[in-house]
Amino acid sequence: MMKVKRVSNISKEEFVKDFLIGNQPVIITDAMDTWDVKKFTPSHLKEEYGDSLVQIYNDLFDMQNVDTLETYFDENFIENKESKEYVRWYSQLLDADLFWSDECFEGLKSSWTHPYFAPTEGLVFPYSETGKPKDITKHQYPYKGIFISGEGARTRLHKDPFESNALLCQFYGTKKIYLFHPSKQASLMNDEDYVDMVNVNHEKFPDYKNITPDYEDTLQPGEIILFPSGWFHDVTSASDSISITWNFIHASGMDKLYNHLKNNPEDGQLKVLKYFLADQLPAEPTYEDVMTFYEQNMVNY
Repeated sequence: MMKVKRVSNISKEEFVKDFLIGNQPVIITDAMDTWDVKKFTPSHLKEEYGDSLVQIYNDLFDMQNVDTLETYFDENFIENKESKEYVRWYSQLLDADLFWSDECFEGLKSSWTHPYFAPTEGLVFPYSETGKPKDITKHQYPYKGIFISGEGARTRLHKDPFESNALLCQFYGTKKIYLFHPSKQASLMNDEDYVDMVNVNHEKFPDYKNITPDYEDTLQPGEIILFPSGWFHDVTSASDSISITWNFIHASGMDKLYNHLKNNPEDGQLKVLKYFLADQLPAEPTYEDVMTFYEQNMVNY
């Protein structure tokens, strides 16, 4: 297994060409150098946002509980205690009454910046209109969230919705990461189910024994990793951990998005796509409205 390539001082054009279009994972080592990372420590988040209610999940992405952030820290950020649950605190991505992190992100927006290498224009999800760049610190992005996890907490193997890319910024602690190339999907999935790397059901996933991860690495504080379109990733907090992550699709990935939607009209995450296209779609949009919008706008890229 290889380590993920680490780069610094990379241009937006290089990032798009080599890693988005090239569809390769990468770790950028210098994009957080000017950020005020002390604002993302357990002590600061607990002091400023400890009373906030947050949703707590297990490794199967199932919500287990709602509690205060302070309680999660007190019960999980304990030396020599392995955690099985984590806080996934998303900013709003649906018209639903959930415990969103928008207020927290608003309070932290001056403490970090949009990563210098990541495109802010030419995006199709979220959709960026010409001349209106989407800055992660100021705008909504799909699945933009603060992940707070005690040592041992895990997000099991999966790939991200809509063939999207994800960026994960590591503020505190470390994360052990395994990555599998999209070509290994048949060995990693059975219908909609993903293999559990830790407890493999060999009857359900008979071909898993014939493959290995393409990459194994440990993400360090101050590093940002790209999970490219279609790549499967399994992430465990090697120590108590705080990170921020979000998803996006650049215009270079428009064909993948369109084909995914064409082949998956009943995708359960379609409501998220509709939420982010609300300004471009009619009220109460249908699947056909989404497809028409992208068909009309594909020529722009």
